[in-house]
Amino acid sequence: MTPQLPEVSIILPTYNRADTIMRAVSSVLNQTFGDWELIIVDDGSTDSTPKLDFAIDPRIRLIRQRNQGVAAARNAGFAAVKGHFIAFMDSDDEWFPHFLGLAIAFLKAHPDEHYVIFEFLDDTGLQMVKDRIVHHHLRKAQMIGSTALDLSPGETDDYMRVYQSRHELGPWATEHLPEEHLPDRDVSEARLYQGNIFQQTRWGYFAWLPATVMTRHALEVVGNFDTSRYNAEDYPFQSLLTRHFQTNFISMPSARKHELGLDGRPPAEDHLASGINFQAMRVNFLHYFDQLHWNANRGDRELSLLRRYYAYEIACASVRLGLRREAVSYFRQAACLHRRFWRAYVLGALALLSLSDKAASASYGIVENVWSMW
Repeated sequence: MTPQLPEVSIILPTYNRADTIMRAVSSVLNQTFGDWELIIVDDGSTDSTPKLDFAIDPRIRLIRQRNQGVAAARNAGFAAVKGHFIAFMDSDDEWFPHFLGLAIAFLKAHPDEHYVIFEFLDDTGLQMVKDRIVHHHLRKAQMIGSTALDLSPGETDDYMRVYQSRHELGPWATEHLPEEHLPDRDVSEARLYQGNIFQQTRWGYFAWLPATVMTRHALEVVGNFDTSRYNAEDYPFQSLLTRHFQTNFISMPSARKHELGLDGRPPAEDHLASGINFQAMRVNFLHYFDQLHWNANRGDRELSLLRRYYAYEIACASVRLGLRREAVSYFRQAACLHRRFWRAYVLGALALLSLSDKAASASYGIVENVWSMW
């Protein structure tokens, strides 16, 4: 008798995250929806991760490989999946118990849709998608004079800066929204937002992989993660999803992104998008932004100014790290007479004339403090 295949395959890459991974695994075990397999890909961990006991549930499979990076680890997971639906988990984060049940209920009730994403929280309870829209993407748009993320007259819902339609959650969702899972949230406020949002991805991320569930067909269309870069490879992956398929976003918080380990301290292995990795992450993001948006539309004024914004951001991060040559290069790319970017002329000159990386960083700090008082 052929064994029944799991409905959902969950891919969890990990590297030196013994101090966080069992929280992630526990959140999968605590799902109200149980027809899944969890594929843990240990990407050559050198800490105590290999000593952890993952054989606590027969639905968990472990793959070990030499260290190749998170993209290669996820691709190894793709090669091993058996389920019709694909979900993602990071080793330092967690799902709320209703997550898989709500996602699969939506995809089964809407067979023409191929992926769904959710609102998620940080350690403080901040709704991260809404915060990105309002405090990151909208500010960029306003700074370069774009109205692309403005609300329609009379509209007050910030999610509608991105999506074209908003709907009540249907009967498919009812049994998957028990209030006891989120006692501090009014589940009646959750809505389904839909739209073709590829053009909006020029502003950055509107989703997070551990809050994403997709069909196997979507994976076949989008393909594997790019393994040529150390981080930010999830940006083109998610952007290509928006290019090929309608995006379905449910505003119910369904996962939490953690900055700290189980002991309340930063994890031993730093996050790929923050800390010392921030500058490299922004460099890689700009590389993918060029591929997806800029290269084919260099005459687009909004894209030109937005690219200068990203270059300026990289230049500032570079000089803070004492990377003088990189700072000069990106200040040159950012410099123009539009609002904030005229500063790139001054900062680029300071970095160029500095005798050392340390002096460039100190000069930048002085100028930044002066401007902050204006």
